Amino acid sequence: MSEVSDREVRVQAVIESMGRMWTKDAHGTPDWVAQELTFSQMRLLFLLSENGPAPMSRIAEWLGVGLPTASGSVERVERHGLVERRHRLDDRRIVECALTDSGRHLVEEVSGMRTRVITQMLDALNDEELGQMAHLIDVVMDRTGCGPE
Repeated sequence: MSEVSDREVRVQAVIESMGRMWTKDAHGTPDWVAQELTFSQMRLLFLLSENGPAPMSRIAEWLGVGLPTASGSVERVERHGLVERRHRLDDRRIVECALTDSGRHLVEEVSGMRTRVITQMLDALNDEELGQMAHLIDVVMDRTGCGPE
């Protein structure tokens, strides 16, 4: 059995604190949360939003899963009316998955909610603290390879 380091305890405490900030106003949770979408399903919606309609093979590649798993994920969001499968006009043999209007609306709502929550969190900081936060985020992005290309 391995012991948990002080650093791991501090990291977990930060994660839990950030989680509490995120859920602080849970009573204002939008109706779409009731759809109980998994992280993978939400990721699929965002990928389709960013990249447009895609065949199942591309979706499997994006999600890093096999075709049957990708097909299952698409089927579940399709049942929620967020994605539709349709034949490509230039080649009817290829079936693409695309966001429905409801799917696009959900992605826009989630993106807007995320921005509002982060803005509320950052508004709690004074100018000096905001500068420190921006610096720390830059450090994390640089060290994890998420910074500018």
